[in-house]
Amino acid sequence: MQLILARHGNTFGPGDEVVWVGARTDLPLVEKGIQQAEAVAAGLKAAGLVPARIYAGPLKRTAQTARIVAEACGLPDEAVITAEELREIDYGSWEARSNDEIRAEVGDTPIDAWQKQSVWPEGFGWTPGEADVLAAWNRLVDIIRRDNAEDATILVVSSNGVYRLVAKMLGLPAAEAKMGTGTVSRLVIDAEGERIAGWNLDPARLAG
Repeated sequence: MQLILARHGNTFGPGDEVVWVGARTDLPLVEKGIQQAEAVAAGLKAAGLVPARIYAGPLKRTAQTARIVAEACGLPDEAVITAEELREIDYGSWEARSNDEIRAEVGDTPIDAWQKQSVWPEGFGWTPGEADVLAAWNRLVDIIRRDNAEDATILVVSSNGVYRLVAKMLGLPAAEAKMGTGTVSRLVIDAEGERIAGWNLDPARLAG
């Protein structure tokens, strides 16, 4: 089985203040984000990886990305499944604030440790905890394996925060764990477990 992981598209347009958006900040895609979702669909089709099902987090940006891909790939409505297991991290006291605001209050170390080394910041109210995020991911993988054929291609749509922890769990170097908006990654799932076949890729590279 192949899992294609897609990060939702952009939620900020030119001139917008970029802030931390997690579980409590339910933004839709902007025009660029819609184009990124369309590019994910085009990359999947070009690579012959049209998914059998799409599992997406419940927020607008992930649900909208999933619907755009499903429509472009000709999938029925029932092929898109809302997965609470993919709900984004609540960034606590960092939610809806800019990097500059957070750095001014807490210094550089907590942000840099997360962004560069995937070290979970303690003491800032992030929920659920790191172990809970990964437990939810593992539950979802079990559901996907149970409900789909062994040779299926499945698309998962979520956020950088969730994917960063998945990458860490699967042994990817922390400096490489970030997924940009509109990018995709490939996981192979077999009897030996999960392994990364490509990370943070332009969707056009799926056909390469």
